[in-house]
Amino acid sequence: MFSDRNKQPEEIEELKSNASQLAASVQSLLSRIQEYEKKDEPTHNGGGLVNQKVVVEDIEVDGEKRRMVVTERVLSSTSFLTQPRPNLIPINGGKIISPAYQSKLVTARPMELAQMEFQAISGQLVVTKTLPTGRTHVQPGDTIIEVDGRPVSFKEDLVSKNETVTLLVVPAPLHMAPSVYYRVLADYDAEQDDQAPCKWLQAHVCRGDVIQILSNDGKWMQARKVNDLSHVGFIPSEIPLEKVCMLAPFGRRVLVLLGTVGVGRRTLKSMLLRAAPQYFATAVPLTSRQKKAGEQEGREYNFLRKEDILQKIRDKNMIEWGELENNLYGTSAESVRDVMKSGRMCVLDCSPQALGYLYNSEFMPFVVHVAPPPLDEFAQIESLRPNRRSLQDLAQICSESEKIATGPFANHVHLTLVSRNIDVTFKRLLDGLELLRYETQWIPAKWMS
Repeated sequence: MFSDRNKQPEEIEELKSNASQLAASVQSLLSRIQEYEKKDEPTHNGGGLVNQKVVVEDIEVDGEKRRMVVTERVLSSTSFLTQPRPNLIPINGGKIISPAYQSKLVTARPMELAQMEFQAISGQLVVTKTLPTGRTHVQPGDTIIEVDGRPVSFKEDLVSKNETVTLLVVPAPLHMAPSVYYRVLADYDAEQDDQAPCKWLQAHVCRGDVIQILSNDGKWMQARKVNDLSHVGFIPSEIPLEKVCMLAPFGRRVLVLLGTVGVGRRTLKSMLLRAAPQYFATAVPLTSRQKKAGEQEGREYNFLRKEDILQKIRDKNMIEWGELENNLYGTSAESVRDVMKSGRMCVLDCSPQALGYLYNSEFMPFVVHVAPPPLDEFAQIESLRPNRRSLQDLAQICSESEKIATGPFANHVHLTLVSRNIDVTFKRLLDGLELLRYETQWIPAKWMS
């Protein structure tokens, strides 16, 4: 029995070794599949399409050679993530969100909350100003998540009949606070300033630091460092500053996903927003219909009167719009600008006609066309699905996709992705975005004029 226990670590190590070999083999097979697909697949407006490939490779497990046959069906699993390539490197070495980014419970009186200033941003209630005399341990830049266990989104939610309330607060990410940024051009230390209004919110900034202004009364600003969100304090308004803006790390401001219904572009958009919300966001659409139960202003939609949306259309402030059941829906240029101001790349799944509004120096879009494979291959892939679409539906998707590829806006497409497997297509999208960070980009000269 004792000897069996001694053998266990050896067996575990052997199993780990076998698992590692299998992972390496699968990764190698995936790389080869992608190489085969890329040989004939178009990447920039042209080229043919590749046929489905079958890869055969011998691997060794427990000293015994076995033959593994891999087709694209194996890519529907997530096993290819066993050895991921490091994509989307965190901005500033990961210091955008400091170690202090964690929730805390704070006790306060309703009267103290009434003296604070708040701003509702993307459905979150952000503190923008506190009184110097306040001692609630709530700082400017904090997001109030709950009051006495109840979730809050607006200032009215803070109303309580209790003498004291318990707040759940967390520092707001940069993109969830006012998008007002400055570079400091002179050193300032509140400890050396006798005029500093608050001893428990003391700021120390050095020349070259970038700060986010949360409020400004003309004499004092309440601000925080962008690389240390827990460092919040009062800074004199007369300190020399240079206004700056945060640019998405990919050099482009908008990512446009073109494609017909059924090729997976909206799935790719959702995957991208979930994978890196600090880098990507989408514009909140407008609608004239009534709010449904459970919907929240600024989350699913911005709810406006039909007359107001029509006025935006007349003023040329709408990127695209449409009408359904006598209700208007659309995307405003203002909502895209709001995402850009937050320093993130705005992801849009829109029609090619929207490029007539977006393809300019203000939005600097990176345009990706998500296309289906050839019809015969598309039908083979569809036959593996439980809910199969008809051959007529698939032919319609291919036909509409061809219209995008040859239409009036085809020359605006920077990257074409043939979507056979959504996981592989998503990885290629990430690879394309990653290249924007490191390779020279060529943009229309008029964008720089």
